[in-house]
Amino acid sequence: MHRIGLSQRIDGVPGRDERRDGLDLRWYSLCKDMGVLAIPLPNGPATATELVDGLGLAGIILTGGNDVAEAPQAANVAPERDRLERALIALCLGRGLPLLGVCRGMQMINVALGGQLGRVEGHAGVSHMISSTEDAPWPKSWRVNSYHDVCIPGAGLAPSLRCLAWAENGDVEAFLHEGGRCHGIMWHPEREAPPRAEDITFMSRALEL
Repeated sequence: MHRIGLSQRIDGVPGRDERRDGLDLRWYSLCKDMGVLAIPLPNGPATATELVDGLGLAGIILTGGNDVAEAPQAANVAPERDRLERALIALCLGRGLPLLGVCRGMQMINVALGGQLGRVEGHAGVSHMISSTEDAPWPKSWRVNSYHDVCIPGAGLAPSLRCLAWAENGDVEAFLHEGGRCHGIMWHPEREAPPRAEDITFMSRALEL
């Protein structure tokens, strides 16, 4: 069974001098549906190379949660996570290892490759329509969930990324790296119950399962 590494959010614990890693349990079920073993990656001293090689990972998913430090009016930032995810992005692109960014993960890839972020209103806790390119793996017009108030404006997409889907306001909702093994989506497949077949098919292809 393939092992896929998943980055984790970091949250402070009120009343305690603690910062804890966390991962939505629904990710484990979704990965099982794809036939892979989800391995949560600690935001600790281990390097990206040590994690990927030591755990025998076949791909990486950068998950949601925490604002990227470069986001306008960033809140609940996690420098430890930013450092690890930047290193994972560089490692995956350098080795050609499949990489998928989801929501914040997509934003992190864009920033790491020289793109810009913005703020958007009315996209947190709702669903909305997106439009897809002809070669995208989703319907040309499709409804997705949305849990973000940080966005990638059309003009803020990094030069090495190509838009695959966009929201009605022009924000980028999905992209593909020019190298072909790095993808990003702004919606959360793990929050759909039951998981959508289109999401499982896309993620399986993106992770080369």
